[in-house]
Amino acid sequence: MIALAAFSAPASADYIIAGDVDDDYRITISDVVLALQMATGSIAPDLKRADANHDGTIDALDALMILTMAQTTQVYVDAPEIVSDAFDVEIDIYDVTDLDSGQFDLTFDSAVVNVTDVCAGEIDGTTIPIESWNFTDADTIRVLFNPQGATGVSGEGQIATISFETMGTAVATSVLELSSGLLTDTGPNETSALWFGCEVAIGVPVAVNAPDVITEAFTATIDVDDILDMNSGQFDLTFDPNVVNVTAVNAGDVSGTTVPIVDWRFMDADTVRVLFKLSGVNGASGTGSVAMIEFAVTGSSGDTSVLDIFDGTLSDTEAGEIPAIWSDDEVTM
Repeated sequence: MIALAAFSAPASADYIIAGDVDDDYRITISDVVLALQMATGSIAPDLKRADANHDGTIDALDALMILTMAQTTQVYVDAPEIVSDAFDVEIDIYDVTDLDSGQFDLTFDSAVVNVTDVCAGEIDGTTIPIESWNFTDADTIRVLFNPQGATGVSGEGQIATISFETMGTAVATSVLELSSGLLTDTGPNETSALWFGCEVAIGVPVAVNAPDVITEAFTATIDVDDILDMNSGQFDLTFDPNVVNVTAVNAGDVSGTTVPIVDWRFMDADTVRVLFKLSGVNGASGTGSVAMIEFAVTGSSGDTSVLDIFDGTLSDTEAGEIPAIWSDDEVTM
């Protein structure tokens, strides 16, 4: 018998689930295959994810343990990695059979995020009503659910949706950890399950700021709010070249500190990539813009173009990544 004691991940800045080798927040047969390939040396080993029994090696026993995990009901906290303002979290469940009722505790850092509501889930079209939820302390809620009248719910979906508000400042993080989880079937018997949490970070808002209506050449700024010790970064910006086109990218300014543009170029006809970096080890803190992008008008009256910012990264003076929420804008001729 292979023990499946506590395969929840540690509370760390890099939330790792042992057994989730492909890092898709679910343990499946593909994880078993990857573990076997690591055990035979055909691909590079990943001890953090594939060493299921934590003995310092990856071998057939790890693959067997991961297979057992893949065949077990799994419950995950499904949350955005980076959040801003209010957000929702789903408590996902996979491969459950004849679910009749259950409960779980969810812990979090109340200085960073806080629960505002818990709503019903749904498994393969069947609503999973919340029987009750309450705070057991400032950092923990307990949720009880019971699909009354159902003869047993099977499949996958969510057992609850939990609403949060943000309480902390940008770059603060909180682990959302499940504990005291219990699932019962129509027997009623306890259903063996693996319970996994995740981590969320409060992101710095980065937004494209452009005029709503344009008639001639215009400037769009890439705005940041309340950033701390920013040293460098990059982003891609796409647009409809039949409506607008980039003609130049100029330095930004964050609370009086110039943000120099290191390089900008067209990746294709509708996308530019912009890199910016402050000199030396200096950092910029405050509110302002990381770049000013000049556009020419190429379209006709009534045309619209989304200015879509993506693949963005920000780094601080210690070369650490600054989590960010990237927001688009739209212009109309």
